[in-house]
Amino acid sequence: MMTPKYSRSSINRVGEILAADDSTDEQLRLAKQSLSDWRALHLYPMNVFQTTLRKYVNEIDSKGIVAQRLKRTPTIIDKLKNRQTNMSLGRMQDVGGLRAIVSNVQQVRKIRERFVRPQPKRILKREYDYIAEPKESGYRGIHLVYEYRNPKKPEYDGLQIEIQLRTRLQHLWATAVETVGFFYQESLKSSLGNEKRLEFFQMVSALFALKENQPTCEQYRDLSFETLVDQLWQFDSNHKILHQLEAIQVARDAVKEPKLADATYWIIQTNLAPFTTSIFPFFKVQQESAKMVYQFLEETIKSTESINGKSQVVLVSTDSVKQLNKAYPNFFLDIADFISNVKALSPRF
Repeated sequence: MMTPKYSRSSINRVGEILAADDSTDEQLRLAKQSLSDWRALHLYPMNVFQTTLRKYVNEIDSKGIVAQRLKRTPTIIDKLKNRQTNMSLGRMQDVGGLRAIVSNVQQVRKIRERFVRPQPKRILKREYDYIAEPKESGYRGIHLVYEYRNPKKPEYDGLQIEIQLRTRLQHLWATAVETVGFFYQESLKSSLGNEKRLEFFQMVSALFALKENQPTCEQYRDLSFETLVDQLWQFDSNHKILHQLEAIQVARDAVKEPKLADATYWIIQTNLAPFTTSIFPFFKVQQESAKMVYQFLEETIKSTESINGKSQVVLVSTDSVKQLNKAYPNFFLDIADFISNVKALSPRF
């Protein structure tokens, strides 16, 4: 079932045009317009789910963070073209995404237990426990995929929303991977890019998992914490990955961030050459304006041709402006907390 405004076949056709190498400029222009409109529909069910998720997070972890985002156009196209070639746009489960970040794994599982209880306006379609079974890349977290249902709002029926539940340590790792991937123009989160950087993040993920008393990805399951720390230290001594990360942070720290008042939505635009971050705040009543500006900026920066590009832009929402950087440090190229946690693994770093 799909929202009446966009049948599954019509939105799948949009995805086929975006993924094809021989689509004309006019076909791509119209397809991107349809994608932008369809993507924006996800804001309503996202807001509905966010209310419940925030309630659970506040009850379980007073310092927890809840955030939401619409998936970027270049990421959608990359997923259709490269990452999952059998993926149709109508089946893409994370066009609208919510994220909860809490202190520890026990809190993640408590939130998961509460959220999966049956509710009339949401149907749990899929669940992925990447804490019990981390991805080969080292990614960890729990993903819940829901389908929205509401007879009173048929225009949103069938839209899928993905909810990511992470600890702070898992979140620092995941956003550091995205930051470094953007900086070096590599799709590290898809395990594509410099092999040494990929291996570094795999090893750090395993050490973070052991710190949380959780399983590591398979290749490190026979190693003790001490043995793996020694391997990481030797590896980094040879390849200087941590030094590369520190250089990114130094470049980022040289740029002053704008001071912002609280809002409901923020558009964050990050540029690499030179490094700048622009933030555009919007209040709840300005949601339509936010969607229009987001679409305009995506088209203007011409970042829709590839996964990275020298600029990236995203439309997000958090509880407060103070949580903006913590929820999306990758859009500020901020990996200071990740670096600190890596160095805390051993005095040798």
